[in-house]
Amino acid sequence: TDALTRFNKGQSPLQNAAVLKQLMSMVGGVQASEVFDLKQFSDELDDYFDGKYTPANIDIDGKFINERLGLDLSDDDICDLLNNVEIKSHGPEEELNYICIQSPFWRTDLELPEDIVEEVGRLYGFDKLSRQLPMRSIKSAPKNLRRELKNAVRQSLSRAGANEVLTYSFVHERILKNAEQDVAQAYKLSNALSPDLQYYRLTVLPSLLDKVHANIKAGYDEFALFEMGKGHIKMHGLGEDGLPEASQFTDIVYAAKKPGAGAPFYKIRRLVEQLAHDLGAELVFKPIEQDLNFPVVAPFDQSRSALVETTDEQFIGIVGELKQSVIKNFKLPAYVAAASLDTAGLEAVYAKRASHYQPLSRYPSTSRDISLKLPTNVNYASVAQGIDRILKGVEIDVAFRAISIYQSSDDATMKTLTFRLVFTSHQRTLVDSDITPIIESIQQTMQQAYGAELV
Repeated sequence: TDALTRFNKGQSPLQNAAVLKQLMSMVGGVQASEVFDLKQFSDELDDYFDGKYTPANIDIDGKFINERLGLDLSDDDICDLLNNVEIKSHGPEEELNYICIQSPFWRTDLELPEDIVEEVGRLYGFDKLSRQLPMRSIKSAPKNLRRELKNAVRQSLSRAGANEVLTYSFVHERILKNAEQDVAQAYKLSNALSPDLQYYRLTVLPSLLDKVHANIKAGYDEFALFEMGKGHIKMHGLGEDGLPEASQFTDIVYAAKKPGAGAPFYKIRRLVEQLAHDLGAELVFKPIEQDLNFPVVAPFDQSRSALVETTDEQFIGIVGELKQSVIKNFKLPAYVAAASLDTAGLEAVYAKRASHYQPLSRYPSTSRDISLKLPTNVNYASVAQGIDRILKGVEIDVAFRAISIYQSSDDATMKTLTFRLVFTSHQRTLVDSDITPIIESIQQTMQQAYGAELV
């Protein structure tokens, strides 16, 4: 039976001497060695048993026991109860303020201070315990920041049209290989429930990618999936509890059966920007200038992806399109992009969030479009960051966004970036003299930095 198995496995080899003595007495012999129930063997045997079968030494405060049982027992009373059942204990010494307890080898159930509390309660008599509930504060519990963050992420992405999914933390080796992640970095389970659940996943994204093809076949032509979960990577080592260190991810994938306008990178970027706005953050997208070799970035085409940071350089994650080999392995549509975000980074941003509320201006806004002709090797992010720095130094509110990136087939050395700027004042109606200096400042800065020409 299960009870018998647990009983047998819970026996200590330290009782071998007692068992052998009983056996010898049954056959008329005499056991010469002394029966012991304390740790009396050499260091060599101690290493052999690896501390698993040695008597538990527990130091506990009498107050700890009384608070949990609702009693007022003295330390001597507690020691008497335990010594009566051969659990060796003695009260506090001069330099100590706790009870020292050493359980006999046959009491393998006594390992934690809570086990001693239960034992004292059993010996004292549970029927004698007070029926009055312990006093507790009715003050509301502090809010859990991680839980609030997850709720905020769910609300933001759901409003944007994404759907949350829940997948297993255990995956098949095929999933890791399809995502081109290093299987050697994954923890393998020795007693997996099934062959499909034999590895700890490294990140959440491969589990999401595995669900895209099924949804496409089910008739969903365009959708976004997201999941907040854990990944375990060997390079992160073990935690203080001896378990694999877990990394928290918030991953998103966007897929469409038919290609849309523009690259899919901008679809997923828009989702991430909306999420950041709802969490109270402003993001910066930086090109990947040097190839990265981490499980998180393994599925991404790094030439068509970007690292995501906040304006104060808090790392958030990676956004981009996937490798063609990964798309083929998971049978994904060609128009697909993904994001892998660090939940801890999002939490740090969310903890510093501020209100976005701003009353609407009573005065009309005005917009201007500007086109900058630049060398092809100047990336969009650098130009956008330069414009943003200029606009932060003006007194009126200015919002801008890119509306086109054009490159002529006749001239591969130059490209044209077109931005739309929307000017708003909360004090008065704007005139040309308010806007022209800002446009000229942008033109001069871009010309000095990149040799740009206003067209």
